[in-house]
Amino acid sequence: MFSTCGIRAPAPSPSPTPSPPVGPGGRWAVIAAGSQGFFNYRHQADACHAYQIVRKSGIPAQNIILMMQDDVANSRENPLKGQLFNKPGDNVTDVYRGCNVDYSGKIVTAKLFLSVITGDTSGVPTNGKVLKSGPNDRVFINFVDHGGVGIVAFPNGPLLHAKDLSTALKTMQKKNMFKELLFYMEACESGSMFPGLTANGRIFAVTASNAKESSWGYYCPSNDTVNGKHMGTCLGDLFSISWMEDSDLAHMSMESIAEQVKRVTKRTFKSHVSTFGDVSFESEPIGNFEVARATRVARPLPVNPVNPVSPVNPVSTAGAVNIRDIPLHLAYTAWERAETEQQKQTAWNRLQSVIVAREADEQLFQTIVNRSCDSVGYGCDYSMTHSKHTIQDFECHQELAATLHESCPRRAHHDAGGWNAFNMKFSQTLVNLCESQTRLQKDLRDLEGIIRAACNDASKKHPTVAQDVSHQKLATAQEQTILELSVENKAHSSGKSLYIARGSSSCWGIPGLAPQMDGSYNLVPDEKNIVCSCGKDSGCDYFSSILLGFNFDFSWDFLHKFESQAAQVQWIGHGNRTKDGSIAWTYSCRTLSGSNPSWKVICRERPPTHHYAKLGYTVTVEDAVSSDSSSSVFLM
Repeated sequence: MFSTCGIRAPAPSPSPTPSPPVGPGGRWAVIAAGSQGFFNYRHQADACHAYQIVRKSGIPAQNIILMMQDDVANSRENPLKGQLFNKPGDNVTDVYRGCNVDYSGKIVTAKLFLSVITGDTSGVPTNGKVLKSGPNDRVFINFVDHGGVGIVAFPNGPLLHAKDLSTALKTMQKKNMFKELLFYMEACESGSMFPGLTANGRIFAVTASNAKESSWGYYCPSNDTVNGKHMGTCLGDLFSISWMEDSDLAHMSMESIAEQVKRVTKRTFKSHVSTFGDVSFESEPIGNFEVARATRVARPLPVNPVNPVSPVNPVSTAGAVNIRDIPLHLAYTAWERAETEQQKQTAWNRLQSVIVAREADEQLFQTIVNRSCDSVGYGCDYSMTHSKHTIQDFECHQELAATLHESCPRRAHHDAGGWNAFNMKFSQTLVNLCESQTRLQKDLRDLEGIIRAACNDASKKHPTVAQDVSHQKLATAQEQTILELSVENKAHSSGKSLYIARGSSSCWGIPGLAPQMDGSYNLVPDEKNIVCSCGKDSGCDYFSSILLGFNFDFSWDFLHKFESQAAQVQWIGHGNRTKDGSIAWTYSCRTLSGSNPSWKVICRERPPTHHYAKLGYTVTVEDAVSSDSSSSVFLM
């Protein structure tokens, strides 16, 4: 038996606008936001905005079911506590006011969602609401969250897989729970979530993206100011704000579903809005599902202009961010906006934690691919990493996705398991593995074992790394040595730019190299890593090293066909255990032999210019015969 913990008491709701008759039967709505944490602000703002729309349309409150973690409005990170806004500006609507959340907190799971939409009262808390719609009713479902190929996330518990969603929709059909069902889904690769819809199943689904691409956040910094305050987060998702702002404009119109989809597709300029299922009722008024009847035609939605935002062009690309990069974008913006030294340090710690987590996830999935491709032959790694297979073996993919969720380290406390906003893009890699079992000569159990082992190894190297608010552990780690690096490019390179590439390392740590706003770089060794022992009679107990490549190439040469390496420079750390048990480290740099004779590359130690750096280094790249020309420096 479930407890009733997590069911929020009803809040005052806005007075409904009279609804036109839609024939026998009524209207129902289920709205779900599948994330938690302040950086996911937009999902709960989207959900509450959707609630306001369907409520104002005349759907009775008892026929609307809203589930979300409900931890954002009153988060200590929220500059306007107790409120949620789905767009920037002054005097904009607080969508949290009157937003009646039926299920919140730890009970918000994929299992709860499936129970609600299939009318299964045994799967919800006592007296919890479920869909009680019948064969003459119209049902609207709106889901907002992170996703990957074949999966979408929930704030607690396992993922929702396309296989289970398809089963639930078929259950609804068998139980005659609707006359027509309209499903709007906001998630990356959401076009992969409706493989079982048919042309006559009375279900029409609209997704924010196709099956191979990310969706996009919107109203992100620097377009995140509400009532004069920088919110420090994205206020909405591009697809969601497009259909909802269209519904706001059209709340007194008879716009059809097809017309709304067309208008929203035009405005969702960063991804490909996709449709699935039964189109036989798309000519019906959208008011049959979302909004009430009107007496005038809605104003056209603003679309993406070429020019920056202005009164004439009220929408721009400013504030649109790829979902995968939102945590990085928000962390960098927080650092950029920080005013005091303490705020700068806290923001810097958070930024580094995001970078560390991304690098760790990339290494994790590369390890999975490498082990899966063992003994297969040339090209396997590239194929498993870059192919875009469509899911055919749903059972395999579901099992691998669940294994990763259960076994891999959480990168932040708001992650429900091993998946997160960034690494869900690698769900495609699992699809590729499942569809290539014959080539790999590995079955499902073999692949599960590889993933479990890689996750266990990753947990030992990088346990939960990100701390979303305090970052105290990371702050302590950042007290270790930082080496400051600046680069002088005095070489003549025939139009090429100088790129710096992080190479191999031994016990140095991840990311190890971090670019700074002033053009310098921070080299950050992992002084707690004592796996690499020095040889006998070497004069040290432990060592670490990192290689940086200094390469010239054209900016357009993405295949690196014209790349020329000037040299590799190695930084070496030697550690000696002291009498008190601590380890004292010293560092040096050297240019490796075998450098290109066309250039002269010198690394020299100098006093650091930043107060936090222990040592400073300058790498100078110049022609073997001196030249006055120079070119740009970039980090690869």
